[in-house]
Amino acid sequence: MARVVAVANLKGGIGKTTTVVNVGAGLALKGARVLLVDTDAQGNLAMALGVQPRRTLYDVLVDGAPVERCIIEARPGLDLLPADATLLGAQPIIARRPDWSRVLAQALQPVARSYDFVLIDSAGSLTPLNVNALVCAHDVIAPTTVEHFSVKSLELLMAQIGRIKGGAGHVRMIIPTMYDPRVRQSSELLALLRARYGDRVTPPVRVNVRLSEAPALGKTIYEYDPRSRGAIDYAMLVEYISQAFGFTARPRPSDPPEPAPAPAPVTTPHRPVSTVAPETCPHCGRTLQHTSLAGYRISYCAQCRFKKQELVRDRGQG
Repeated sequence: MARVVAVANLKGGIGKTTTVVNVGAGLALKGARVLLVDTDAQGNLAMALGVQPRRTLYDVLVDGAPVERCIIEARPGLDLLPADATLLGAQPIIARRPDWSRVLAQALQPVARSYDFVLIDSAGSLTPLNVNALVCAHDVIAPTTVEHFSVKSLELLMAQIGRIKGGAGHVRMIIPTMYDPRVRQSSELLALLRARYGDRVTPPVRVNVRLSEAPALGKTIYEYDPRSRGAIDYAMLVEYISQAFGFTARPRPSDPPEPAPAPAPVTTPHRPVSTVAPETCPHCGRTLQHTSLAGYRISYCAQCRFKKQELVRDRGQG
């Protein structure tokens, strides 16, 4: 059964759609089967992925169309249940139903077993569909820009989730977005977030113009500029989420097979085999951890957040 995750915050312009697209695409690159669900009438997910939907979530919720006929393949391993402006008309219709808060959960049930993750993108207000997204989700991920108004909105989100789901503990992660380490206020507010919410605060996604340029071209950040800070930060976030939800990367059918391991060296008592010490962090001396995504090998320190990347193979940008 899929892990259903709502990406939510009661404020717009904080990177929810950017997070859904690039986390979903990153998980797909790691071999996960991912479904993105757009519950925002602006329909930004389809634009960000460069697809032109013929059927949308409206057809499923209002007209009763089978959900599998409205899902489109956006990338290998990455499917989309899109939305558009017609979804505005669905809200009052849904609100009149006795089971209005579970309409989305019931609609997704026939396809839930086909995916590892279902990521739901939501609007920046508490609409009936946003309530549906929260009721449907096992976990909530809350992006927030590192600024006073956005940080304050987290308190309102926690209160709303507490009323809807019986406790704010369902907020599994808080993702600081548009973080600028050169700005003192950003560092202070990030420290405030970590002091208040502890381990739920993920490593931040730094401000990066490439993240705002990619959706206009219908590309993920890994396709548009895999060398950018945005690509590296979202790759790190994908690794963080994979570990938190216990997902192990698996090769996709299109990936080349792993090379066979080299034969073990022959040793003799007179010529001992030399061993290579594990790579350590240049800042704090801890052993670096590693992950691979979008053609890069990323080395990072879990203690002081040092990170570096090297290109392993070219994924054919264009």
